[in-house]
Amino acid sequence: MASNSKKGTALFAVLFIIAISFFFFCLFFSCDGNNSDDLYGTQIEDTGMRFKSMEVDIKWNNDRSCEITQEIEVEFFEVSHGIFVDIPVNSGEKVRDLKVKTSPLRDCVLSHESSNRIVRARIGDEDRYFSRGDTLVCTVTYNYLTPKHSRGDDILALMAIGRGWTCRTENAVVTMTYPAAPKDAGDEYGIWIAGEKINDGDSRVAWLNDNKTVEIRVGELSAYSGVEIVYEMPKGVLKTRIDGEIWIVFVVGVALIGVAILVKLLIARNKPLTPIVDYYPPRINTGDGEDGEPRIKRMLPVQMGKIIDDNCSNDDVTSLIFYWASKGFLEIDEREDDTYFIKNKRMSAVTGYERRMFAKLFQNAVDREDGRQEVSLVSLTGKFSGAVTECAAAVNKEYSGKLYKRGISSLSAFISVLAAAFGACMGVLTSLRVGAMFNLIGLACAVPAAISAAIGTLISKYYFKLNKTKRNAFIIGHFVLILAVSFAVTLVVPLDVMGWLERIVLAVTMGGTAAIAPFIRVRTPEYNEMLNSILGFRDFLRDAEKEKLEMLIADDPQYYYDILPYANVLGVSDIWKDKFKDIALAPPTYYRSYRGGVFDIFVIHSLTRSVGSSLTYVPKSSGGSFSSHSGGGGGGGFSGGSFGGGGGGRW
Repeated sequence: MASNSKKGTALFAVLFIIAISFFFFCLFFSCDGNNSDDLYGTQIEDTGMRFKSMEVDIKWNNDRSCEITQEIEVEFFEVSHGIFVDIPVNSGEKVRDLKVKTSPLRDCVLSHESSNRIVRARIGDEDRYFSRGDTLVCTVTYNYLTPKHSRGDDILALMAIGRGWTCRTENAVVTMTYPAAPKDAGDEYGIWIAGEKINDGDSRVAWLNDNKTVEIRVGELSAYSGVEIVYEMPKGVLKTRIDGEIWIVFVVGVALIGVAILVKLLIARNKPLTPIVDYYPPRINTGDGEDGEPRIKRMLPVQMGKIIDDNCSNDDVTSLIFYWASKGFLEIDEREDDTYFIKNKRMSAVTGYERRMFAKLFQNAVDREDGRQEVSLVSLTGKFSGAVTECAAAVNKEYSGKLYKRGISSLSAFISVLAAAFGACMGVLTSLRVGAMFNLIGLACAVPAAISAAIGTLISKYYFKLNKTKRNAFIIGHFVLILAVSFAVTLVVPLDVMGWLERIVLAVTMGGTAAIAPFIRVRTPEYNEMLNSILGFRDFLRDAEKEKLEMLIADDPQYYYDILPYANVLGVSDIWKDKFKDIALAPPTYYRSYRGGVFDIFVIHSLTRSVGSSLTYVPKSSGGSFSSHSGGGGGGGFSGGSFGGGGGGRW
């Protein structure tokens, strides 16, 4: 029978691996690189439409952001749904308040495409078409936030018309207004049309408004050609921009984690435990007898297994087999062909679930020559798991609501849900800054709370089975892991949507709250009392000196076997076994074996494991399989050294 602590450690390891895998998945998801040359695809001109006109108006602010308005008139030569407009966000740019107006009226759907490197406005309708000769007029407006340029903090460089437009433009006009008159242009500054720098005095360029505004009448522009404008501002004109929405994440996040910390420190405080050392399992009140007097009885190992970690496992239930054997209710006969349970006498159990399980154990028993009944382990394998499950459910029901205060446990779950909701809302709703767009992948920001609930609950359950060193290591590891996963999961939100400072604040507050929530639990006074007795008994099993054990064996030769079921459910069976390796023990009175010879306690430990696994075995059911596949792709335009650009095409 594998110990519960080992199973708990294995489950913790599985959850840890899942969390780490999710962490690296998020990192992989977000690290697709910024090289956008592959966004061009094959540069074949689309002759199914033309831009009759494209007017671009750009107003720079002194924080390196600009307000852009694009007025586009399209004429279709082939049946089409509409057009799409791509705006690059792969070099640190951010799009805010993107709006599209059309004539005739058409829907516009916003999305992130090409591994989140462009924001796409898809204009048109799946069920409606433009025919040959039809026109569409679009006005696209948005705020464009650009980072500092790599060549200098005072440089404003922008592809006013990107090199990603798939068809020719008959008449293009660009108007750009600066917060101050640019410095005199050198070779590296100026205006480029279709990749060719235009000379000073070119008739297509006019400077207005004290040289703050430049108007460029480009005229005809071929497909995949753009207009790039690069100038340097005087020192001190450009300022550092601070994202205005960070305070929302900060205020809500700090309030959330603050509530969790206060609840943990002020409300969810547990009374310190004072274990009472005892050599025998604690006694409990099992209710009033027929004479009205309370019945005091040793705690069952299955009850102890439930109380120590608030979970009645299959191993806890099957510990009853060896408990019954130590009490003389049955014998175990290991023969060459199989292992048999022999019923000695009627069960004198207090609890109904103990009586029912004992009855089901011998339900199909056969009579022996000596008048007793026996049943083989093979005949029970695959058929007795239902009785084990039923008993576990009864034990869980027996202690339901008696171990932890329900109100506090509900509060813990509520705080965990709040952490998940906070992360999901921030992940999804921040895309509304871009425009009418919901980033549903942002729902993944709720995952850390789910992972924390699973791992944190597991640590809480096995808390008293762990020594102090492991306990602290698991708790610290849990917090570090959840914070790391919380930060990683924010990376699934497009980088242009949520800034780095926001991600850090969100990860710390959301992850910290999620990590605290599972540990907001308050033990009832009755639970404290039972734990004091159980932990004192467990401490003795773990720390007992050889001399004391020899004295107990001298008083009761079967002491080791009487205690073994309890050692199993407490997770110290291996320690218990090692303490007796140098102590002479008589064989258990309830065990018979075909082997004969000198008895070894390793035989009993092996038997407990084989019996436990056989009685809890559930036959595998046959099942089918399925497969699925999906695919997709996208593309867009992008400029070189300057920010912005993009492009568009027909769909």
